[in-house]
Amino acid sequence: MVNKIIISITTLLFLMCGSASANDLENDPLAKRCLGIFEIYKNNDLSAYVDGFPDEVVAILGEDYLKVQLNNKHNKFDKDYNSAPTEIRIKKIENIPPHPTAVKRIGVEESRKVFISMKGLNSSLEGSCSFNRIKTDWYFRDTPL
Repeated sequence: MVNKIIISITTLLFLMCGSASANDLENDPLAKRCLGIFEIYKNNDLSAYVDGFPDEVVAILGEDYLKVQLNNKHNKFDKDYNSAPTEIRIKKIENIPPHPTAVKRIGVEESRKVFISMKGLNSSLEGSCSFNRIKTDWYFRDTPL
C-alpha cells in the first residue's frame, strides 16, 4: 500500500514538473523562432528566411542557393502538411558544440538545438532547428525539413 502511494505521488510530481517544463520550452525565444519557420515555409517568404541567417552565411551560400533551399522546404511543407500541421511540440532544447569552422569564420560563440515533433494528416517529423549565437544575436544554423 505504501509503495503504491509513493509511486502515485512520484508519478504526479513527474507529470507536474513535465507540464511546467513543456510550457517553459514553448515560451523559449528560440523555440518560438523554430516554430515561426513553418510560417516562413508556408508563405515561401524569402526575405524572412534570409534574415534568419547571419550576413556572412548569406554571403558564403548566396541568396540564390537559399531561395532554392526555401522553395524545396515550402513545397515539402505544402505537400506533407498541407501547410497546416495538426500538431507541433517542442520536445527539448540542448546546448550543442559550435562547429569549429563557424567559430573561426563567422565568430559563433554558442549553439543550441530545438528538438520538435510535428504531425500532419499525411506525414510526421522528428526534427530540429539549430541556432548559432554571434555576439548578442541568434541566427539559424539549420532548419527542419
